[in-house]
Amino acid sequence: MHIVVTGGCGFIGGHLVDLLAEGDYRITVIDDRRNGRYTSHHSNVSYIFDDVCNVTPPPCDAIIHLANTPRVRASIKDPSGSIRNNINPTISVCDWATRYNCPLYFAQSSSVQFTDVYANPYTFGKAMCEELLFFYQTNYNLKFHLMYFYNVYGPREADYGEHSTVIRAFKNQIEKGESLRIFGSGKKSRDFTHVEDVVMGVANLVVANKKIKEAHFGSNRPYTILEIADAFDHPTIHEFDVKGEPEKTLCDKPYIKRSYDVIEYIRDWKRRFHAESSS
Repeated sequence: MHIVVTGGCGFIGGHLVDLLAEGDYRITVIDDRRNGRYTSHHSNVSYIFDDVCNVTPPPCDAIIHLANTPRVRASIKDPSGSIRNNINPTISVCDWATRYNCPLYFAQSSSVQFTDVYANPYTFGKAMCEELLFFYQTNYNLKFHLMYFYNVYGPREADYGEHSTVIRAFKNQIEKGESLRIFGSGKKSRDFTHVEDVVMGVANLVVANKKIKEAHFGSNRPYTILEIADAFDHPTIHEFDVKGEPEKTLCDKPYIKRSYDVIEYIRDWKRRFHAESSS
């Protein structure tokens, strides 16, 4: 089975490629390394370091599309770039999937379900990508599956500086000796999911005999930003909030069984950080 993974050098993509490489698959990763830098050393993984829109992969049996421009706050600063970098690659992978008559597994954001699609460029772009999928399904018989991700955390989290996920941002601030920056009251809640739970779920979906149209990779256990900050046990400061983000995300029908709890993950990271800092 030949699987194409776009964005396979990124946070989720890198973990997924490692997991798939342990099976009897041939994997082609397409990534321009704009954000991701991770590469696998498995012999059954090959790489095309280029923009998804510039290449056509060899015939394949499945496409897992993870390449996009993430982060709501980053999209607000670069709306046109965020929208283009989500929509244009989606057109390309739809073309590939219809050409090779293979299923497309599309990484969708949970923000689409909990925010007005016009609230920010990122959510708008992801919503338009979904419209593209249904257009190709209606007119070109595209077979696709939506994979909803909920605030993924874990080893090798992507560092987008000020636009990083809250867990990565808090880690950065602790490592720099700064206070944790909480935007607004901190009462927004998020459903956090460990990356290993996510990639195991994605792999199971790809090989499942009976596939569902929408798979939600969440934990069904939301925490407020204040609870996350408390777990880090570090001084905090509050700053003005930025409009456009959802007040909450909740995966009420998870496709996966949660193996990790984000609070325990944070406390373990903090213990290791103190041990390494004092050694």
